[in-house]
Amino acid sequence: MNTPNVFRDEAWEMERDQMGVRGRSVAKPAGARELGAALYELVPGASGFNLHAHYGIEELFVVLEGTPTLRTHEAERELARGDVIACRRGRDGTHTFANRSDRPVRLLAVSTMTFPDVVLYPEKAKAFVMTRHPFEDPPEGVDEGLVKVFELNDDRGT
Repeated sequence: MNTPNVFRDEAWEMERDQMGVRGRSVAKPAGARELGAALYELVPGASGFNLHAHYGIEELFVVLEGTPTLRTHEAERELARGDVIACRRGRDGTHTFANRSDRPVRLLAVSTMTFPDVVLYPEKAKAFVMTRHPFEDPPEGVDEGLVKVFELNDDRGT
């Protein structure tokens, strides 16, 4: 079994240059089947992912390095190394992280891998609907499920 290490520099599986974020899974390589966990690095000045809320997945974030800014639908606050943030399912768990510092930020994200999931992007007036993991191909002969982005028609984006 592979033993991933969140402090060792290893290859990044995902890079979103426009958001200043890169990441890699640490749960699957460690042998997890029902939990998701990923290491994310935000470069200095990173805007991070778009503000969003999951309706099927609960997430927990641990600040490993740096001082990220947590933004929710209610407020913003700077976090410190070692801080742990839980993002519950639904609107109360709306979140994103930015890096307004001049040093990299590293976050460990742990999540339930409960599908189906609906991810609401209130500022974009979009919803991402998934009946399976969006970044993994389903096994051959299995229903491909649904992984689709929908435009929301109301003006509130909720």
